[in-house]
Amino acid sequence: MVANEMGYLTLILIPLIGLHLAIAFTRSVEDTGRLDILTAGAVHRLAPSAAGVTAAAVPAALTVAFSTLALVLLGYPGTGSLLYAGGLGMFMVAFTAAGAVAAQCCRDARTAYVLAVGFWLASYLTRAVVDVRGWNVTWVNPESWPAEIQPFSAAPPWWPWFAFLALTASLFGIAALVAARRDQGAGIIAPRPGSATAAPWIRSPLSLLVRLTRGVGAGWIVAAGLFAFAFGYLTQQMSDLTSAAGGQASNVDATLTVFVQMNALLAAAAGLQISQWLAREETSGRIGHILAAPVSRTRWWTSATVLVTGWSLLLLSCAGLFTGLGLTAGFNDWSYLGRGLTATLAYSPAVILFAGIAAALSALSPRMVALAWLAIGWGTIVCLRADLLRIPGWARHLSPLDWMGSVPGDAWDRPAAALMTVLAVALAVTSTLIYRRRDLSAG
Repeated sequence: MVANEMGYLTLILIPLIGLHLAIAFTRSVEDTGRLDILTAGAVHRLAPSAAGVTAAAVPAALTVAFSTLALVLLGYPGTGSLLYAGGLGMFMVAFTAAGAVAAQCCRDARTAYVLAVGFWLASYLTRAVVDVRGWNVTWVNPESWPAEIQPFSAAPPWWPWFAFLALTASLFGIAALVAARRDQGAGIIAPRPGSATAAPWIRSPLSLLVRLTRGVGAGWIVAAGLFAFAFGYLTQQMSDLTSAAGGQASNVDATLTVFVQMNALLAAAAGLQISQWLAREETSGRIGHILAAPVSRTRWWTSATVLVTGWSLLLLSCAGLFTGLGLTAGFNDWSYLGRGLTATLAYSPAVILFAGIAAALSALSPRMVALAWLAIGWGTIVCLRADLLRIPGWARHLSPLDWMGSVPGDAWDRPAAALMTVLAVALAVTSTLIYRRRDLSAG
């Protein structure tokens, strides 16, 4: 029961946390150049990577401890609670190992994140297809293993534990082998050299920012498009499975609401990642070089805000289109094409507000922009598990997505959309005024 109800959160958040921690404590630290000073001393070649992986594994141990305690306090059997929590911990550590491999293979953290998230997305979509189709191949995919642990059954199987151990050990071994053979600051995936001259269309701060972010933006669009098409295609089957488990009639609108809200959260996450990249550009001093030229702070910041908002809305539109295509293929009815697109675009004001929040935090300090992940994280919890966790209405309303209601099941809330748009514009204007008056972090 617990494993089934919390499935969405565990299958999405747990692996992404593991991937992020592995890259943040290894490749991201190496990108700063601080490891050059450390490794200049009598330090083993693998010591920095081992320290980073160890630090990334600590949250997994805390997850096991707190999850076990919470389940026991809720009245679940102690042995089953420990097995369930231990499965979560092994799940996180396995993806931490995958993140460690990506960190060693890529030359910078941004590329490592793209590679790692691509691996998770492929695993997640494979799990969805296997479950919906009822194929008996759960042993091939780590996303399927947590459910196979069966912690509260009379005789829990042991093969998922051995599978997790084998996968984790293999991935850590590969990461150690690559780390021992590559140069400091390098990776085994060689970067493509850029052009010696700038393209003729790069004539403004906005065009420069588009050029610098088109790779990561395109990666987000491809990943979100695959996610949206797959779940659009599986909407009917997943709605039937959910209804059968709850003993209720099939409700396609309820299932579609979850998917289009996830499209909005993906669009907001893409915008936030680009905001964090802009913050790193400031702390590295490169933005200072740009502002030393005849480029005003207002023009630069306005261009950055338009860039983040534009990428978010473009991704949202593409995700909506692919959701509609998936629905069309799944239902064999072209009328669903427009339904998927319009339902997704209904959350545009919420996505714009997320971009405004990121802009306001970044204007205060580049280090504060990461706090915007709290808004996206809370939106994810409200979207997926609000009913299970019995979250009160006022707390649900802290998520901008909840302001719009359950589109397409509910009518589009125009007053809420207008309010969010006004708030987003106000945050953008305020962030511009703040940015004009504060000092740069570097440069």
